[in-house]
Amino acid sequence: YVDPAVAFPTSWSGAGDVPKDAWDKWDEPFRVSYRDYVRIQREKESGVKAVSSALVRSGTYEKLDPAHVAASHLHMGTTCMVEHMAVTMQSRFCRFAPTPRWRNLGVFGMLDETRHAQLDLRFSHDLLKQDPRFDWSQKAFHTKEWGVLAVKNFFDDAMLNADCVEAALATSLTVEHGFTNVQFVALAADAMAAGDINWSNLLSSIQTDEARHAQQGFPTLSILMEHDPARAQKALDVAFWRSTRLFQTLTGPAMDYYTPLDQRKMSFKEFMLEWIVNHHERILEDYGLKKPWYWDQFLYSLENGHHA
Repeated sequence: YVDPAVAFPTSWSGAGDVPKDAWDKWDEPFRVSYRDYVRIQREKESGVKAVSSALVRSGTYEKLDPAHVAASHLHMGTTCMVEHMAVTMQSRFCRFAPTPRWRNLGVFGMLDETRHAQLDLRFSHDLLKQDPRFDWSQKAFHTKEWGVLAVKNFFDDAMLNADCVEAALATSLTVEHGFTNVQFVALAADAMAAGDINWSNLLSSIQTDEARHAQQGFPTLSILMEHDPARAQKALDVAFWRSTRLFQTLTGPAMDYYTPLDQRKMSFKEFMLEWIVNHHERILEDYGLKKPWYWDQFLYSLENGHHA
């Protein structure tokens, strides 16, 4: 009894000129029942909590390198609230995405992001008695610190203000399927090498969720390439540039300066070339997109962007 245009306004769904029938092809590989989802997430939660509880009693935190600890403050300040913003984005997918398959996956994504925000808060709260700077997890987004403002500005656009299609391309495909490898895979390895097993375990547990709900980007890109390739090209070009500038500001210094020298496995540039550049070039090639007009400038910036 409801006009679809009223129930799913294009300003929120982002369907644009894509025919309604085209969204029937939207599909992703991570089909999961709610019962299985809850079982798997409960096991993850139990694992994180057990490691955290054991390490709080062990006094491991007091032995960590101060520079590494500073990197964890930076991470908590810039990601905790972003995870909370992602709850809103995924809830928009639940309600307004142009296909029921996507709306169903959005439910799990929303639960994932709620979990991530709560994990960050719990991790930070547990360590407040050792270091009051962990209040940065809540405080950062209420300051005018310039790096945090850049993070907030990008994710205000990509998560809170974008329609479903734009958000999936900017967040699911570009950030979660690409750049979070730097933040969650590389930093998890560095944290483990630094002896920070608690933080490494937290990052790895979050990344297992990211890998699943990041899949929302690929079927969205496939449909857009069929019906509006120019829009897909522009959305990815903008998202990739803004993402790379953010991660050069935040993760670059954490990897090349904050991580103790004897524990570094790979430079930020090396990691970007292996995990991000190759990954993004493959996506562009697979879907028939061009490299962004700024590609050479981006590659050059890997030499000095985060050192500046």
